[in-house]
Amino acid sequence: MKKIFLFFMILVLFTGCYITQKKKVHYLSTLENVNIFTLNKSDSIKAYKSKLLAEKSLEECEKRPNSNCIDDIGIGNIDATFLNGISNFRMVLFNNFKVPKNAQTGENRVRVTIGTKDNLDSIEVLKSTDEYTKKAIENVFKLPKLNTWKSAKIYGIPVKEQFEISIFIENKK
Repeated sequence: MKKIFLFFMILVLFTGCYITQKKKVHYLSTLENVNIFTLNKSDSIKAYKSKLLAEKSLEECEKRPNSNCIDDIGIGNIDATFLNGISNFRMVLFNNFKVPKNAQTGENRVRVTIGTKDNLDSIEVLKSTDEYTKKAIENVFKLPKLNTWKSAKIYGIPVKEQFEISIFIENKK
């Protein structure tokens, strides 16, 4: 009886050594819910003056014969940009985010706000699968590599911009 018990104990011990936690992988969504903040009253006046000046300049250009006029009035809004583009932002985020050992699978949603001083103003974890993952998300956004933004602009006036991005965690197949 002791030998059978000992046999089962050794079997359980060896079996336990081979059971490992499943590895996790992650992937990112595209940027969603992109919003440019509106201007305050004094900045709105400046933007309106810039628009009027651009319209007047275009009218004067069109009156001159054989002139090549560029209508840039419609490009008054410029989105925030990341160094080398948004795809580079996603790549830097993907490569630097480390999935915690105890992470749960599912969607983690983050709201990112780009400030008016070419900076990452704030992040807010809207949804997380667990506290370990939430902390990992907060830590990755503290990296200087992820703070290389140019502010959004409305007629040359810097404004805040927000967007959301999801980090999905799944079991490796």
